[in-house]
Amino acid sequence: MPELPWLDLDNYDIIDISLPVDSKTAAFPGDIQFSRNVTLTYADSNVINLSSFTMSPHVGTHADSPIHIYGDMDKGEGMASQLPLGAYMGQAQVIDLADCFEPITSKHISSLVSSLDRSKLAPRLLFRTRHQIRYDVFENNYASFTPDLIEELQKHQVKLVGIDTPSVDPSDSKGLETHHALHKCKMSWLENLDLTHAKAGFYTLIALPLKFCELEASPVRAVLLKNK
Repeated sequence: MPELPWLDLDNYDIIDISLPVDSKTAAFPGDIQFSRNVTLTYADSNVINLSSFTMSPHVGTHADSPIHIYGDMDKGEGMASQLPLGAYMGQAQVIDLADCFEPITSKHISSLVSSLDRSKLAPRLLFRTRHQIRYDVFENNYASFTPDLIEELQKHQVKLVGIDTPSVDPSDSKGLETHHALHKCKMSWLENLDLTHAKAGFYTLIALPLKFCELEASPVRAVLLKNK
């Protein structure tokens, strides 16, 4: 599927690959779950309903920004608002490794790369590691990426990776080595995808971060477009 200068959505199936966000959505241990506060009801105002919400920007499907892993947040550099939008939209490839609960290394994709022309390896790779997603349960045992995988993908000009688990690093990681490898390789990443309805193959990805100027991550509504 080539990069698309314009889209006639009647010709595409839209596959939602975002997790639902509600009061049951699991958060990384120690992080803030979603909660809602209804500030005005239609019953009281006879005009509108209004609400506010609180949650970590890492709840649900999201994009991390560089300030998440280094720097001073008060300086306003490396925030979600400064993420390169072009990385989050364009040709993408779903790689199906389900069920996988181990770190994904360069060896996992060696057979894939050898079976494809390099020109066919998409610049955005999304890794499907689960047949089923329980969005309301945080599972410590999940697949993640290794730094050597990121370094290998950089050689193939990959600009974004995504995964259907809470983090690109293991849950017990202290140094977040893969996060740092991604930043070093100038690659973007998505976490907490839901790829249960996305078969292996090529798509167009749209998963734009919001323009949060004071946050280290942003929720995204991630979708894949596939020719009908």
